[in-house]
Amino acid sequence: MKHLLFTWTSLAVLLAAATSCDDGRLYADRLIIPEEGRVVKLTATLSGLDTWTDGYSIVLAGFEAGSDYAVIAKSVQAAEDGTVDLTMSGVPAEVTTLEVCVVNRIRKRVATYHALDCSTLDEDTLRIDAGTQDVGMFATIQRDIFDRTCTGCHGQGRWLDLSPGASHRTLVNQPSTVFEGRTRVLPGDAAASVLYTILTTGESADLGTDHRTQFTLSEEQFSLIGDWIDGGAGE
Repeated sequence: MKHLLFTWTSLAVLLAAATSCDDGRLYADRLIIPEEGRVVKLTATLSGLDTWTDGYSIVLAGFEAGSDYAVIAKSVQAAEDGTVDLTMSGVPAEVTTLEVCVVNRIRKRVATYHALDCSTLDEDTLRIDAGTQDVGMFATIQRDIFDRTCTGCHGQGRWLDLSPGASHRTLVNQPSTVFEGRTRVLPGDAAASVLYTILTTGESADLGTDHRTQFTLSEEQFSLIGDWIDGGAGE
């Protein structure tokens, strides 16, 4: 691990550098202070980064054990071909898991695409290859919500098909066959969309399944669906 050691001599040098700047500011090319902690180098090929609405960020993040809130995070940017080559330094010792994930405004984990348990690793520099992944907003809903929770009843060949490749077509701008005069997903209006209201209210209880209590979705997942619809319900 890299640690900072300041002596009176080095402090004097720093003060001299600070006072020598005409406008009183310190510039990176004149004063370089090494950071404590590990360095993480991420490589990946990601698509869908630009499909997320405001309030969400695809990041390389570090988490403490048992916490959903990132201790440290850096936004992931991709080249035109989707390749990612990212370095994050200053990762503190309390970080036990490094993840390529999406976080919300308060840096709480919403979904994870790739994770590395670094609790037993001793290297100062860690390298992560997250492979090729679709990290789009709707792709995340499909994978983490529809595939894991819904397709047991709403799979391929069912009256409401939420399987991959079919769900967007059967939901967006499609009339509900259960609630007359309403739309399954009305882009821009989650409150008027059947998908959102049956998950967040008890209105489906009379149909035999109370979707609000039947499934163990997190508050972040409920919000994710609502924000996707309010943001235009794109694919």
